[in-house]
Amino acid sequence: MAETGKNNSLTLKVENLKKYFPVHRGFFQRVAAQVKAVDGVDFEIETGKSLGLVGESGCGKSTVGRLILKLLEPDAGKIVYKGRDISALSPKEMLPLRQEIQIVFQDPYGSLNPRMTIGQSIDEGLRCIGLKKTLRKPRRDELLEMVGIWPGSADRYPHEFSGGQRQRVGIARSLSVNPSLIICDEPISALDVSIQAQIINLLNDLQDQLGLSYLFISHDLNVVSYLSDRVAVMYLGHIMEYADTESLFEKPLHPYTLALLSSVPKIEAMGTSAAYTSLSGDVPSPLDPPPGCKFQGRCPQVEEKCRRKEIQFSHLEGDHWVRCWKVSP
Repeated sequence: MAETGKNNSLTLKVENLKKYFPVHRGFFQRVAAQVKAVDGVDFEIETGKSLGLVGESGCGKSTVGRLILKLLEPDAGKIVYKGRDISALSPKEMLPLRQEIQIVFQDPYGSLNPRMTIGQSIDEGLRCIGLKKTLRKPRRDELLEMVGIWPGSADRYPHEFSGGQRQRVGIARSLSVNPSLIICDEPISALDVSIQAQIINLLNDLQDQLGLSYLFISHDLNVVSYLSDRVAVMYLGHIMEYADTESLFEKPLHPYTLALLSSVPKIEAMGTSAAYTSLSGDVPSPLDPPPGCKFQGRCPQVEEKCRRKEIQFSHLEGDHWVRCWKVSP
């Protein structure tokens, strides 16, 4: 993929990223197959911008996030952070970069140590960046206020907070080390609908205030359209369509993107939910993906050539990329 951020510095650039998980079988546990969780992913995130990564469960979205964090080692491809290829760095070499790339987890309760107060959880990050003990409390209080938590509650434990409050604490903890890039791995999916908008608005405000870059992983297209500058649509380990948010939502090109967008309930003038079409069939197994287009078994526009040959990621006008014979140049 060619650079889209010609006039802006890039925080992250991912090129042909792959991750296969071996499947062992038999008495000797030989490798019998490979689960192709991520199979050649490309995208970019400009400084201070957000990329929404969307797709059905099991398509490899969270695996991409963990590869960028180097919690998993990639099998191939490049992860370029601020111009530096970090894909082959050892754990020791990654240590200085850990504070620059942080994550907000899906489960706000499971991601916090129940035996530690929220203040202690935030202090961990402040200790890691070498902040003096006398300066930790003022900084911790500042972080809690920043995310909308009363600083006087720093001595309370996670179970004493609501789900939305715990997620705010998780965000404060990720901010404690002054990161540039935050990977948001479905950060609102475990929250009540009434709280989701508050967390999204908080993330938006923090981005404007601190100049953060986000990789926002989600299956909620409404949220992605609000928060993201660009969107990448993922299916079975591949990016099927990649474009700026306005272009993708106004003129989706890939049949899978069209199906995802048609499944979003729309409120009509008379108050009735618009009809939508659902995809037929099931997602193929990543153990044995079909040849050619990975979407062929569920695509209403499938042709014979879709079943024979791998389809390349093609660049259209502007920042629009798509993996489909029908719309490729």
